[in-house]
Amino acid sequence: MSTVPDSGMRMGKHILKQFLIQGWARFLYHTGVWRLINWLMPRRLLILAGHCVDDPQVNAGLPSHLRIEAGHLEFLLRGLGRRFALKSVTGGLEALSDSRGPRGTVALSMDDGYRDNLTALPPILEATGAGCTVYLESRVLTEGRTNWGHEFFWLLGEGKDSPESFAQAWLAVDGTSAAGLQFQDLLSEGAAHEYSVKKILKYHCQPEQRDAFVRERFESRGGDGPSLCKRIHLDAEGVREMLSCPVGQGAIELGGHTRTHEVLSSLSAEDQTKEIGGAAKELERLFPGAACETFAYPYGRDWDFNQDSRVAARAAGYKVALTTMPGVVTRDSDMYCLPRIMIDDSTPLHMLVAHASGGFLLWKRFGLKA
Repeated sequence: MSTVPDSGMRMGKHILKQFLIQGWARFLYHTGVWRLINWLMPRRLLILAGHCVDDPQVNAGLPSHLRIEAGHLEFLLRGLGRRFALKSVTGGLEALSDSRGPRGTVALSMDDGYRDNLTALPPILEATGAGCTVYLESRVLTEGRTNWGHEFFWLLGEGKDSPESFAQAWLAVDGTSAAGLQFQDLLSEGAAHEYSVKKILKYHCQPEQRDAFVRERFESRGGDGPSLCKRIHLDAEGVREMLSCPVGQGAIELGGHTRTHEVLSSLSAEDQTKEIGGAAKELERLFPGAACETFAYPYGRDWDFNQDSRVAARAAGYKVALTTMPGVVTRDSDMYCLPRIMIDDSTPLHMLVAHASGGFLLWKRFGLKA
């Protein structure tokens, strides 16, 4: 009698679970049952997490998963706005705490302070009545230097490098460290792809070694750090322009996102304090009175931050901290571990409506997890 391997069983369960999740969301959306669920479930806040509104002039070189077409973002916000209140993160939390507030609220957030948050985002907010919280890395603003990830994306996006040649170059100078051994395995398995190489750089490299290696390779192939940073990110003047534009004055707020966008769980408690608290002070100096009350953990999965991160965020004066773990915020949520739903061009409206209406909170009452 044959048996199905454990990996096959897990894959089968995952496929079945995704089928059920999609089916439930479509059922709620197309039948209108979401209205009943919205009324039955406790008040909730769905926080959306994006990065870039697609704008070829400023972000064409960034990976597609970081970009969302302007038309699709507007479609999602219009669809949600017909059903729920649209706010910034702070406004959404205020609505959540108001016993007379809306049953369901949706807030948009955009990470990393990209230039399209000025060039392409405000017209969408104006057209939909949505709010947005923009999370900023402070070193971009104080030193004009982006993080290593964008230099890596530039190498691949400009055709100056490939994941395989990058891994081979790393092995030429380091084949014995944890990262070197990981790169050896990737190459032997023919699995050196953008995602797998970036994962090693994020989680298995010493930050100083990684930053120096990526920068040297970037610059040796014609990369210009200040020019790249200025093209893809807002500078301090750009942030002020974003905040002072007609829609920005009422709809856009700022939040903290560390100094250098490092994986916080890889740092000591002292270095996390510098990353989080240092950024908070720099943002306050640059934008006094612009109420940076909320914070978003870089990358934001539950292995990307730890208890030291939470302590540092609280000590820096942030009232809440956001992850990228999926779910909705309720009154009993952990304020330093708030969920967000990542959005891109593949995000369907019916799934967001199901979340915002509390459709998956209902699952939790029966011990199920979406």
